[in-house]
Amino acid sequence: MARCVEFNEVEKIEKAMNVFWEKGYNATSMQDLVDAMQINRSSLYNTIGDKHQLFMKCITTYFEASLCELQQKVAQEKSAMQALTNIINDKVASIVDTEKSCLGVKSIFEMASEDVDVRNLLTKKNAVFIGFITEIVQKAMQEGSLDDTEDPGLLAEYIMTSFTGWKQAYILHRDPIKIKKMASFLIKNISK
Repeated sequence: MARCVEFNEVEKIEKAMNVFWEKGYNATSMQDLVDAMQINRSSLYNTIGDKHQLFMKCITTYFEASLCELQQKVAQEKSAMQALTNIINDKVASIVDTEKSCLGVKSIFEMASEDVDVRNLLTKKNAVFIGFITEIVQKAMQEGSLDDTEDPGLLAEYIMTSFTGWKQAYILHRDPIKIKKMASFLIKNISK
């Protein structure tokens, strides 16, 4: 007779996600995962699958939670330009106030060049984020806050890739003022 699953999968995925986030995929062992999740290996294999399947689920969960949080913050703003400015400033705060880098970016650098499944998943999730930022850029253009002769998709991608560069610069130089200045420069240069 099969045993019932006796754990909260969402809670366990979050615990596993934190291990991958801290150690990276390659340095994380199955023992690290079962210890963090506080479940036995057979429960993990029977409900979620192997380490790779768990990692894919963690990436999906991470992106969905991040997108949901972003959508909620944007919905509270009266103007698209203010929403865009807040997204940029929130990213700066995240870069300088937390040691963790974005799990998506970390996974891109560690896994995407070698693992087609991870690359495809990250490409799809990144496209969703860029699509969402593109919509905000388009609204800001319609409001007259951004130059409407620019390609909104390219501008959205430029904003998103700036975040990765800022994190790299912060890791290397530990200069929060420089990151804040770069954010101000970006906002100034995309504003009308």
